[in-house]
Amino acid sequence: MKTPPPAKRLSSEDLAVVLSVSAIALLGLSFLFGVPLMPTLIMLILSAASLLIYGALPTKTETDILPSGSFIQTEEDYLTAQTNMADNIADAVVMVDPRERVMYANPAARQLLRIKELGRPLSTYVREPGVRAAVQQALAGQTTQAVTFDIEESTERHIRLMASPFTLDVFDPPRPMALLFFYDVTEYTLVDNQRADFLANASHELKTPIASLLGYIETLRGHAKDDPEAQEKFLGIMQSQAERMQRLINDLLSLRRIEQNEHIAPSETADVFLAAKAAIEAAEPLAQKRDVKIKLKSNKKRLVTGHQDELVQLVLNLLDNAIKISAPSTKVTVTIDLAEQWNPAQAFAGSDFSEAAGARRIVSPAITDRAYYVLKLRDHGPGFAREHLPRIGERFYRIAGDLSSKEKGTGLGLAIVKHIVRRHRGGLLIQSGPGEGTEFTVLLPAAEKPLPQ
Repeated sequence: MKTPPPAKRLSSEDLAVVLSVSAIALLGLSFLFGVPLMPTLIMLILSAASLLIYGALPTKTETDILPSGSFIQTEEDYLTAQTNMADNIADAVVMVDPRERVMYANPAARQLLRIKELGRPLSTYVREPGVRAAVQQALAGQTTQAVTFDIEESTERHIRLMASPFTLDVFDPPRPMALLFFYDVTEYTLVDNQRADFLANASHELKTPIASLLGYIETLRGHAKDDPEAQEKFLGIMQSQAERMQRLINDLLSLRRIEQNEHIAPSETADVFLAAKAAIEAAEPLAQKRDVKIKLKSNKKRLVTGHQDELVQLVLNLLDNAIKISAPSTKVTVTIDLAEQWNPAQAFAGSDFSEAAGARRIVSPAITDRAYYVLKLRDHGPGFAREHLPRIGERFYRIAGDLSSKEKGTGLGLAIVKHIVRRHRGGLLIQSGPGEGTEFTVLLPAAEKPLPQ
């Protein structure tokens, strides 16, 4: 449908002509027909006044009206409307002028880049050469490539920049600007790095036993071909290496399976007491071999929201690690208690570790002020210094670095524990000190109605 043209207002010249013609016509009519002149003149004056008032009022066209019903009056109003909209964007947004000065930064950008004052060059806050090159290309109206750079803080952060040309046409002449979007990609970068490290470490761990097996096979087929004693010795070593590869592959598959389901929290009910009991029974042969006693301080059902088999695996991995680093004739203690309303202040309360010991929250519970069952596993091994704490839970990191290769694990046990805890939306804490042993604390969400202690 065609929009009708807007009504045309009378100009002052048109209005004068109309009034003059009307006055002459009225005078002529009054003489010819005897119409009273005074009422006619009064009506003419009132009509003229109405037309004058109408002509003085401004009109508003559809192009002047914003969707909200407000009117754009100035360039400043336009910029205010745009910046108010950008302030609500979750990503960091920055606008720079042709002199590369920061003319606008939304709250997310101010926090990310530590911007305290507008009007200063972007290089004041970001000194990466690649960033400046991308900004200059955008100001020249060219298409730019994404740039990734690092910000050095208490921890390293990886930032990705996208720069786009932008013309601010509310000015005369229009000004070329650059619109910058900054994204924090630290988490994705770390995941990629961990994946690369994981593949490299897994390849190395598999390469060693395979090389050993090939060496002994070559020896058995060579000068030990007719030596029964050497054959018996080498076959035992080969079996040990094959078992090591089997454990590694099983742990890799287990870790992969848990990671795939980590985003899905278990919905069934499990008994952490039965899981601990089953894990202790499975670890008992190794404990007897090492002359280590396991003490379970619980004899009741402890119902949690979780997966029963994964809880058995969690406790078993913790036990296996504790037994291997414990000295002979020592004990490993397992306790299960209820925290009706867990909060971070309870993390290391009542600890018997010295001030020299270290403590770390490996995984924090997803929800506080709710009921959790607290499983603690304490060994009396050598313990380790606090500088090792940040690496606990990393794949292939072994805290028992002084053990013989025969007793070493795959370095995946605690990584599996960490991911099981994450999947259960629980918590994982650690305390350890040289000569004091190590204590792991696992928080598991209690079922809706926790059993009384």
